[in-house]
Amino acid sequence: MFLTFKKKIITDINNKKFKNIYFFMGEERFLIENLTNSIELFLKKKEKIKKKILYGYDLDLKKLFFVTKQIYINFSNEYNLIIVKEAQFLSEKIENIYYNILKNHYKKTILIICYNNKVLEKRKKLYKYIKKNGIIFNCVKLKTNEILNFFKNEIEEKGYIITHNAIKLLIKFLGENLYSINNEINKLFILMEKNKIIDEKIIKKYVIKTTFKVESYIIEKNFIKAYKAILNCPISFILKNIYNLFLKIIKFHCLIFTNVKFQNFENKIFNFTTLKKYPLNNIYNIISSIREADIKIKNIYINSINKESILEELLYKIFYN
Repeated sequence: MFLTFKKKIITDINNKKFKNIYFFMGEERFLIENLTNSIELFLKKKEKIKKKILYGYDLDLKKLFFVTKQIYINFSNEYNLIIVKEAQFLSEKIENIYYNILKNHYKKTILIICYNNKVLEKRKKLYKYIKKNGIIFNCVKLKTNEILNFFKNEIEEKGYIITHNAIKLLIKFLGENLYSINNEINKLFILMEKNKIIDEKIIKKYVIKTTFKVESYIIEKNFIKAYKAILNCPISFILKNIYNLFLKIIKFHCLIFTNVKFQNFENKIFNFTTLKKYPLNNIYNIISSIREADIKIKNIYINSINKESILEELLYKIFYN
């Protein structure tokens, strides 16, 4: 459904059928950003635009009204594109946009509102107005097959080819976090030439193999190699991977304590040196640090520099606990 909706919007823009208001809402932030970026990109190809980006947490309706009126005085052929990100943080009810702004909308102003993690009530005037005069879409979580088709389409649009099994393997390995999948695909674009086929071998070589190097570097306590490797991995997956690694080390400790034979233990890279490097008492503190890093990353929106500092701090706590 999402892919069909997106293709329809892009087709309309290519045919110069613009709407004055695009309202994207719902729980899947990545899809809201994807729609917004796609509209901006295709508008630039078709028309001259003057862009203004505003953020809901630093915005009220008076300021938004002022911005739309300020741009109103435009006698050129340019379109005025106003993007309101994080609109859920507006200091007033979102429904008040209907009275203050939309009823006095300038025909060459295109307003995109990104309303993350919330939805408008269908019985409200704002919803009915946008439904009639603009575009409104609820970005819900995609099913596995929808994720597969979505990214296959994204990859092909950029001039690459990916096999069905390759994208399936990528999703199976990374989970259904759209940001993680997108980040790994963008890395592949850098490594590969256009019109090349991305198959399972490519995924195993550049995504899976790189991720599992982290485990051995942590066991070796090689800070530099572990830090470099960890930055090339999807962050949500690598934290889960490190967490599982230390659960395995706890299991290994328990096998020793109970004198159980461990010749067939699932991870053959462990040995007695591993136990000395990571005593059982220290591991509980390490697991707490991993959970703390995970909470920091999930609960706030951070840039790449902050992510790097969180990972660096985590590795320091792991190695020097």
